[in-house]
Amino acid sequence: MKILSAIQMKQADAHTTVRQQISSLDLMERASNAIFEQLTADFKDFNGSFTILCGAGNNGGDGLALARMLHNTGFSVRVFLLEKHTYAADNQSNQLRLYELGIPIEPFDLSTTFDFSQDTIIVDCLFGYGLTRPLDTDWAYIIRQINEQPSIVISIDLPSGLFADQHTDMQYPIVKADLTYTFHCPKLALLLPENAACSRQFKILDIQLDSRFIDDLPEDFLYTEKKEITHFVPPPNKYVHKGTYGHALIAGGSYGKIGATILSSKAALRTGCGLVTSYVPQCGYTILQSVFPEAMVLTDPDNNALSTFPEDLSPFDAIGTGIGMGTSDQSQKALKALLLTMAKMDKAPALVVDADALNILALHPEWLSYVPPHSILTPHPKELRRLIGPWENDFDKLQKTKDFCAQYGVITLIKGAHTAVVCPSGQIHFNSTGNWGMATAGSGDVLTGVITSLLAQRLRPEQAAVTGVFLHGLAGDIAIQHISPKGLIASDLIQYLPDAWGIIEK
Repeated sequence: MKILSAIQMKQADAHTTVRQQISSLDLMERASNAIFEQLTADFKDFNGSFTILCGAGNNGGDGLALARMLHNTGFSVRVFLLEKHTYAADNQSNQLRLYELGIPIEPFDLSTTFDFSQDTIIVDCLFGYGLTRPLDTDWAYIIRQINEQPSIVISIDLPSGLFADQHTDMQYPIVKADLTYTFHCPKLALLLPENAACSRQFKILDIQLDSRFIDDLPEDFLYTEKKEITHFVPPPNKYVHKGTYGHALIAGGSYGKIGATILSSKAALRTGCGLVTSYVPQCGYTILQSVFPEAMVLTDPDNNALSTFPEDLSPFDAIGTGIGMGTSDQSQKALKALLLTMAKMDKAPALVVDADALNILALHPEWLSYVPPHSILTPHPKELRRLIGPWENDFDKLQKTKDFCAQYGVITLIKGAHTAVVCPSGQIHFNSTGNWGMATAGSGDVLTGVITSLLAQRLRPEQAAVTGVFLHGLAGDIAIQHISPKGLIASDLIQYLPDAWGIIEK
């Protein structure tokens, strides 16, 4: 799914009215009906009232139309409308419809004190994606009243005061919504950690915008859903053997951190590659053979840490390295030797670089030029900062990561609630799966194994990264249907990988 900017959303609205031969008021009615259907489904057992705060533009018009639909269905609705000299035409039309039905509209200005009832849901329809400048401090009193209420707050399209596709300074008034109903696609701001307090959750409402116009738009930002993933995964073939699905090498571990390699190796095999070889220091040999008999094991000459890599890399289709390997001098030299060896190969394995391998590259940034093109880097936030330097805000972080990927020709993950896969082309894929319970030790090791396995199965690097992040998050979502997110551990993700595949294959 393409993520549209505010300008593109406005253009899509206009093209929709022309090509579908409907008025803008009809499109507003369609959008409001989508809100109504979702709202009444989400709160079907709610017996309280709705308080709808409407601005003077089209976002306010959505709220006025929603108020009419709720009223006609028997809900108790209270409507507030910002006092202005002028209103958007469709906003005025919906005001008239309320007046004709005898539904009162209460005016408010920036000094109004609201008397919200305790059993109400507040619906924020003050400003939408069309906001072009921050709300000035005159709005602080109104926004503070909304944010300080114990009631559920629902914003329409965007929390009022939040820009759709640029950084919003949090010193300005912004509604803090419990839930946002956003039209057609998630707005970029809803996917970034810096805005988490403004929208705890969002749901996408389909308002049937013109698909031909949207298909012609550039694919700069994408939101990954199941339908995209199914195109990447080849259909099953009963005439296969274990060699068909590739051979993954998981290389890492050090004394006290062999568990990271076990998690990654198990995840790789559970993700579907045919063979997994774990390469570990000698201290990990007995552990791996005992705990994970399905893997083959090769050992480093050193007992406690990696000092080299297998001399012959030709049997492997993909390599995942860095998990638990440490940053000792010998491990640093081993990683450099691996990168130089792969650079000389006619057909080198695909590469995933994680954890301490990333920390080593941060210590030796000149080695980044040795990393094979289209390798996948999977840093957590601190590791990313070591690689690209500090950033001012999340939009700046996206841009610096794009520049980094373009410079070195690599794919880099920005891990988080909506993990971003940044490609060398500048295209960014945001993930739709996963939950807060996955913020646990070893979760990243599992992800490395998943992506390495997909590379071994010969998915293209961009496809492997996007699919791996989606599959990893989906396994976490299935896991919390059985256990509390609070108690989720990395091994649970591996356990539910087959169920995640089952959903994708359907």
